[in-house]
Amino acid sequence: MFSDNKMVLQLLSLLKQYGISRIVVSPGSRHFAFVHSLEADDYFKLYSVVDERSAAFFALGLIQQTGEIVAVTCSSGTACMNYGSGIVEAFYQRLPLLVLSSDRLPQFLNQLEDQMYDQLDTFTHCTKYQGQLPVISNSIDEWYCNRIINEAMLELTHHGNGPVHLNIPFEAHNSDKFETKEIPLVRKINLSTSELTSEQWQVYSGKLKGKKVMIVWGQSVTMTKEMEEAVTKFCNNFDAIILTDKMSNCHHPYAINNTTVVLGILRPMERLNLMPDIVITIGGNYIFNNELKAYLRGSNVKHWQVGKEDKVCDPFRKLTEIFEMDESFFFRVITNNCSFSHRGEYAKSWIDISQLPALPTPTYNELYAIGALMNNLPKNVDLQLANSCTIRMAHFFPIDASIRVNCNRGVNGIDGSMSTAVGFAADNLRTTFYVTGDLSFFYDMNSLWVRHLSKKMRIMLVNNGGGAIMYAPLSDETRKTLPAHIGAGHAMSARGWVESVGFKYLSAHNKNEVDETIKVFCDVTIEQPIFLEVFTTINTDVNSIKEYYATINRKTYAEKILIEVRNIAKRILNK
Repeated sequence: MFSDNKMVLQLLSLLKQYGISRIVVSPGSRHFAFVHSLEADDYFKLYSVVDERSAAFFALGLIQQTGEIVAVTCSSGTACMNYGSGIVEAFYQRLPLLVLSSDRLPQFLNQLEDQMYDQLDTFTHCTKYQGQLPVISNSIDEWYCNRIINEAMLELTHHGNGPVHLNIPFEAHNSDKFETKEIPLVRKINLSTSELTSEQWQVYSGKLKGKKVMIVWGQSVTMTKEMEEAVTKFCNNFDAIILTDKMSNCHHPYAINNTTVVLGILRPMERLNLMPDIVITIGGNYIFNNELKAYLRGSNVKHWQVGKEDKVCDPFRKLTEIFEMDESFFFRVITNNCSFSHRGEYAKSWIDISQLPALPTPTYNELYAIGALMNNLPKNVDLQLANSCTIRMAHFFPIDASIRVNCNRGVNGIDGSMSTAVGFAADNLRTTFYVTGDLSFFYDMNSLWVRHLSKKMRIMLVNNGGGAIMYAPLSDETRKTLPAHIGAGHAMSARGWVESVGFKYLSAHNKNEVDETIKVFCDVTIEQPIFLEVFTTINTDVNSIKEYYATINRKTYAEKILIEVRNIAKRILNK
């Protein structure tokens, strides 16, 4: 029988799946649940070495002899510290040593707890990876524990061999029950490189047979001509759809660029029927992040990560495969090694729905101003977008494929967006348009005080006197207190500052003024930086996105009632 501790069961399962059978055990009580479970499975070959320093070197000898990964495990306190010499040797010999140190709960650190110090940082400079497993009390803990163990196991042999360290906290050594009859088969994340054989590629292409395949195309991966050809063949062969947004600059016949809107208008049966079997992610950072996570949550989808990034990225908690290779190579080779062709309606169904939403026709507000710009942007220009409401509203409107779009979406902060746009324009022969809200602008206003301000710089500031996005999820009553601190209410204008640094200044307070000034603003023949300040109000701006979604909502009255009942049931069950 095995420990009922889910953290221990995750570790046991993945040790077996990664083929790690040799464990060098040093005595102690803190790791009793783990060691006793190892003893219950004949798969594991255990070696008893009392001195931890000797145990680590003993393990190195096993690695040298077998060429396989070997683990060492010990109790808490100085027992862990004693592994140091052997770990350093493993690091410089490049030997795959898995260090499994037991510990007390992290909450007790520096609280006069016996046999406890900060073990996680002990071997930072001589291990390829360090991770601390969480005590599992909910599904998030279980996913996180599984991910950390997978990351550690992969790193043992990733880009060369070397030691890794997992610190395992146990609340007590005598509280676990041993009533689990079998070790569960938990999720294992596989990592593949471009060195896969043709036979292995055929196996992977076979996994796509008859499946609904979705590609999620994020920021920072440019669609080259070579890549476009490879992706087109892949989509044709596997009936795959591409969900993306403007930041990816992915213009492709199979690509949906208004994904945020499309996910918002799916009816219940469409959500079910269009649920993918396999999601392939390219790049990262997309505006529909939360919407996609909500859509995929609770499904049985499998996630394949493709690209040269060397980190495990598991946003949907469904990651099973990592293809660490050039994206073009992946699409080309997996298609070339496919012995079948799938002709279905999956991609067409997505594309048909993406063409249903009408464009916004708002009253005078921020959405109207941004829409006016998007509808009048010339071809062959560049568009830089600030975060928060700006980036979301811009995605409601189509633009020409010749327009490149950028946004600091890596961490989604409001700081530095204008500095980035000014730097981009400084070495750009095309006209650069930048759209921002007021807090982001005033936060970064010193970026205009540079010698390198381009004459082809165009800045639209939507000034509604505060941070509108902070108001969005709150009730009208709660919103009354926001201007003081949370929403940073103000009555400032940018005019004096921008004119002093050389901008031609324009302003608009209504639809007619927006329509007139936008013509001058978008005139790329004017050899002077132009600044357009559009004045709106927070209350109308906050509701504009919600009002737009209300106009394109396709759900029937019965479907809306059913969704509301489900939401109420969830709230009751979660109490």
